[in-house]
Amino acid sequence: MPKNNPRRWLIASIFMTLIGGFMVFIGILLNDFNYFWMILVGLLLGITFLVMSGVFYKQARLLDNLLKDVDQLAHWTFFPAEQQEKAEAEFKARKAFNRVLIGIMTFFFVVIVAVFLIFGFDDAEEALFFALLMGAILLSLYGVAFAVPILSYRRMKAALPAVYVSPYSAWIMGEYTQWVAPMTRLTGVNFGHYPDGSVVIAVHFDIIQQTGPQAQICRIPVPRGKEAEGQAVARQIAAINKVSFTPSECVASDH
Repeated sequence: MPKNNPRRWLIASIFMTLIGGFMVFIGILLNDFNYFWMILVGLLLGITFLVMSGVFYKQARLLDNLLKDVDQLAHWTFFPAEQQEKAEAEFKARKAFNRVLIGIMTFFFVVIVAVFLIFGFDDAEEALFFALLMGAILLSLYGVAFAVPILSYRRMKAALPAVYVSPYSAWIMGEYTQWVAPMTRLTGVNFGHYPDGSVVIAVHFDIIQQTGPQAQICRIPVPRGKEAEGQAVARQIAAINKVSFTPSECVASDH
């Protein structure tokens, strides 16, 4: 039985929420303007990971239902070579996405640090401590962005060569994707063949962010010999979520 990884991320998010709350408490207790940044950073961490805790809770619950055959539309198994191909494709896609994410994070961190250094401190030592702390947080986020694709790749290689599909999410060889969630919007479902002969259900959805909708694709591989069942599953996903279904040839950007 596959592991429910969102449950682990839920525990980590709750822990980070508590750290944020602790920073706010210490900042209030010190009652010093020079530690006001601690309250703001604590609020940022606490609110962010409180929201993430809700997201991971829903993911964990939906994945439990999926693996327990509640709302399950399909359960397919694959050969090891197909598993390796899927892992490599996801590794490349995650690296490209994280490069963009790192650029966005760096921009916001630089702006926040610059504003506080200019307007928030009277003491040079306190300002230096704040800059070093924020730099350490940014470096830790760099480390996470670098490590996650590698860990994901290894997890997919070591996971069961199987796929579980529901109308709302899919577990694909160790990777779980949810397209019906807070701040997401399902836009369409495609079913088609790639030039290399593989058959894929492409679930298109947007993640709503500060900069606007960010297009995402969940690529669900269909085993050879299961093409008719795969098309039926794709139609069900589209019908249940009331979005368009398009049987078509998949293009390179969907791979």
